[in-house]
Amino acid sequence: MIIKNVFVKSAMLAGVMLLTACGGHDVDGAALAAEKGCVACHGTKGKAIAPMYPNLNGQWETYLRKQLVAYRDGSRQNAIMALQAQNLSDEDIAVLAAHYGN
Repeated sequence: MIIKNVFVKSAMLAGVMLLTACGGHDVDGAALAAEKGCVACHGTKGKAIAPMYPNLNGQWETYLRKQLVAYRDGSRQNAIMALQAQNLSDEDIAVLAAHYGN
């Protein structure tokens, strides 16, 4: 029984270490914003390029995260943002909200 517990714990530790090694890199928020097209309306630093688009700089990170999730799941309606958010992963949303938010 002790050998089994040691083996299970060792396997779990190895799995966690492997996942950490594979996913341990930081995603660049500016690069992701450019890749996803956010900068076309919201600019690179969250300053909108035209008055019809909202500024994102100065918004709370949590607020931005909740709004992107709401656009993605359809609970907040906007034709442009629904299309933009539909393919964002939870990680994408977290990175973008951290990039543009305070």
